[in-house]
Parts: sequence; C-alpha cells; structure tokens
Amino acid sequence: MKKNIILLLSTLILGLFFLEFAASHEINNLIKRNGFTKELIDFYDSYYKILHHLKGLHETDSNNISSLMFDELGNGKSNVIIQGDSWAQQYRAQRPMEYLSDFLKENTNIKLILGGTGSYSPSIMTAQLNLLRNEFNFRSDYIIAVIDQTDIGDELCRYRGLREKNNNRIIVKPEPKNSLEPNSMYFIIDNFKMFFSKNFSLYKVLYYFKNLYTYKELKKRYKIKCGGNQILNPLRNELPIEDKKYIINVFNDYFDEVFSDDSLKKLIIVTHPHEGHLTGEYALNIETLIVKVIEDSIYKDKIKILSFLKEVEKYSNEEIEKIFVDNDPYSHLKEDYFLHEILPKVLNEIN
Repeated sequence: MKKNIILLLSTLILGLFFLEFAASHEINNLIKRNGFTKELIDFYDSYYKILHHLKGLHETDSNNISSLMFDELGNGKSNVIIQGDSWAQQYRAQRPMEYLSDFLKENTNIKLILGGTGSYSPSIMTAQLNLLRNEFNFRSDYIIAVIDQTDIGDELCRYRGLREKNNNRIIVKPEPKNSLEPNSMYFIIDNFKMFFSKNFSLYKVLYYFKNLYTYKELKKRYKIKCGGNQILNPLRNELPIEDKKYIINVFNDYFDEVFSDDSLKKLIIVTHPHEGHLTGEYALNIETLIVKVIEDSIYKDKIKILSFLKEVEKYSNEEIEKIFVDNDPYSHLKEDYFLHEILPKVLNEIN
C-alpha cells in the first residue's frame, strides 16, 4: 500500500513537472512570436492608464520602448513637439522621417519630438503633453498640433466618458475590461503581464485560456459603439449646443496645458479638409470651431492656424485624386502629397 502511494505521488509530481515544462515552453513561444519584452509591457501598462492607448505594440522597437509614446530626431536645443492622431503619426513613417532627418542636417539647432499617435485627439494630447514635460523633461519652443476632422467624433464618442480632470490634470482612462472598442488593450496587456510574472507557467497558461474564453464570449455579443459612422457623423451636420460647448472646453483645456510653459513661443495648429468637405458631404469643418476658441482665448496672440482648406478648394478633381488615399473613409493623405505639399509648409513655420 505504501509503495502504491509513493508511486502515485511520484507519477503526479512527474506529470506536473512535465505540464509545467510544456506550459513554460508554450509561454516562451508566445512571447517570442510577439517580440514583446517585460519593459515594453510595463511601459504600456504605466501610461495607457493616462493616455487611453499608445502606439501599437507590434509597431514599436522593443529596444526603444519610449517610441510607444514618441520618437526623437535631432540634437538641437530648440525643441519642437508634434502632436495629433494618425495624421500626425504620418510624420513618424519611414519616408517622412528621412525627410525630417535631412531638414535637421540644415537646422542643427532643432530637435523634434514626434508624438503623433493614431486616434489621439485634444484630450489625450493634453495628457500626453503633460507627461512629455513633467516625466520626460521636454520643454519646447514650438508645438505643432495636427488637428484632424475626426477629433470631434473621437472626443464625443470615444473619450467623453473616459476623460477626467484630477488636480487640474487631464487624463483619459483606457477602455474598460468589458470593452472591445478600437484601441482596447485590456486582454493583451493583462495576458502579457501574467506571462512576465513570477507565477508558475501552468497557472499562466490557465489564466491565458480563461481570458481567451472571456474574450471570445464577449466578442460574440459585443457591438462596436464608436465605429467609422459614429466618428464621422458629427461632420455631416451642425453640432448640438451642448456638444459644441464640450468640444470648446476640450480645446481650452489643451490650450491651458500648452501655455502652462512660459518658454513656449508659439502653438501652430495644422488643419486639412477631408474629401467629404470638397464633395459637399460634410457641413462642419473643425477649423471653424478652432477659430472660435482662439478668438475668445487669452492665448490668441501666440496661436497660428496653418490651414490647407483654401489651397485644396482650388484643386481640380484630378488633382484631388492625388491627395487622399483611395477608398479611405478617414481621408488620410497620400505620402507623396504629404511629403511635397504638407511637410515643407509645416517646417517653414519653425525654420
């Protein structure tokens, strides 16, 4: 009897040892396939609680984890921060980065901090700017804010319920656990935090499959609340008074953060119409709201709008086809147009 018990216990221990080894092997494969590091996940976990989301994990070099939030170019003492959504993230793409690098060879006094991140809008830009200044010690002579038309829909639909002001500091909380909205990162971050923990690998695998089951069940019944139509719909009509007041308040909070640094020389706001503005589909241009906010702002003498509306309105249909990415509801710019028509004019403002 005693021998049978010893044999049984030995078999169980060997079985658990084998399962632990197999689980450890699988976890390591998952980590290796994704290319994530503990430092990368920890950085994301720290800052998405303030910024809602950061640049995509798969788009980021694990050896340069701060690029989740920003890229640096140049070694000059005159800092220029560029912020905005995917229209500003275009500045961080390969060919624009090469263009900017060439610009900096002739302007050695300038350093660029490129913070553009997909689906950012003024609320998140406010929180990001606070972090860049207070945690990464970036003081700037100029801030270039690329304000896209979709920022209205993003603010009203995506971030309104997640935006908070604590001790005069704006934060935008991440999507909750039960959300599958765009840029929801809960399950990815939660899984990889567990993978990098000191728990037994067998427990990590069970935790992963529990999350996977929860995710799949949630996906079966989840309906996206802030998809493309919801983000673009505000452009098709005039905003209700309360929504307009809210957007104006968001911009005022951003301006307060921008000019909380007395050394700042100028805020340059870059705006560009969408294709729908040129076809008559859209009735509202975010530039109109911005002009109103600036007119009533105590900072109006230090803000400039660089608008491409009047210039683009003169284009023929053939010329317009060279501007916007084909079949893109968000009217992102083709790279050649961006490189030859947008970047030179933007950089001229700080040169």
